Amino acid sequence: MICAIDFGSCRIRSVFRNPQTPERLKMFSERSEYALLTNTEQHRLTLEAQAVPYAECDQALVVFGNQAASAQWLSRVPRTALLAGGLVPSDDAPARQMLGLLTESMLPVNSSTRNLCVMTVPGLRDGSDQAMKNQAFLHRLVQMRGYQPLVVNSAEAALLATCSDAAFTGVSLVMGAETTTICIARLGMVIASETIAVGGNWIDTELAKDFRVQMFDEAGTAYLDIESIRQWKIESRVNLMNPFGDRERMTVRLYTIMLDRVSRTVTQLLDSPHVQLALSKQRLSVMLAGGAVMADGVVKLLTEQFIQHDIADRILSVRIASDPETAVVRGALMFGELESRALKSETAA
Repeated sequence: MICAIDFGSCRIRSVFRNPQTPERLKMFSERSEYALLTNTEQHRLTLEAQAVPYAECDQALVVFGNQAASAQWLSRVPRTALLAGGLVPSDDAPARQMLGLLTESMLPVNSSTRNLCVMTVPGLRDGSDQAMKNQAFLHRLVQMRGYQPLVVNSAEAALLATCSDAAFTGVSLVMGAETTTICIARLGMVIASETIAVGGNWIDTELAKDFRVQMFDEAGTAYLDIESIRQWKIESRVNLMNPFGDRERMTVRLYTIMLDRVSRTVTQLLDSPHVQLALSKQRLSVMLAGGAVMADGVVKLLTEQFIQHDIADRILSVRIASDPETAVVRGALMFGELESRALKSETAA
């Protein structure tokens, strides 16, 4: 059995081939968050009446995954991220347990002795102790399900899923919730890569701060209402090239700051000696994936930043992947299938 799981800071996604019909894929997606409710009889009866599963924890009711959104109306406190900042919480034992339960529910029961699960790890992979602990914990969750884990860079995975028409050569750019991952590849081989600590959540948080989008608990404590900002962006269909109103103009400024940093990183990678040696003066396609790239006008805004950084003449095209939110997990499955074939060839030899 070969499967893939993308541990995202907003959603966790998994995919594998249907054992009954291998030509079809089965995909699961769960919100990586939980809602805390006051442990009252009224709340319990309401959840049970709506068939919303819950757990009791420290005198509170906990609803996690996709069900957390269904229970939000019962709480005055925003939902809590299971992977806040792209990191597994070290001081939140219930959150770690919820991550384990979600992983168990999203990976199929293994059916052979050779089970491979390709996984992505959120946050910065900078070799720090925190990053190593982050990867080790998620590694164990996959192993406990009976799989051999194999970690892949999210931009490399997206490259496999989206860049076949460019012979898997170009720039793959994944803008997630907490980080943006960039890789430059030639014929499917990664030449250079980098992850920067900026993503869609930074934009949403800054908007909530600037416009005081808040919710208040019973004691009057204020919390930023990030989910309200996300819903506003969807409902208002913000166009980054044609903003209306202060909030939309602020959104454009924040995207410009983020894309400036992305463009600066792409420039540094393209200027590195080993990239220049491998690609010479070849013009490259840029493929965008991840939830943050879905804003209207992001391609034009990024192109403007490439012009500002004097690398537009090295770019052939800038495109958004089809179904950009699932590009990473689909590519991770492809990576696993290619790796499995390579292992079989080595064993036969």
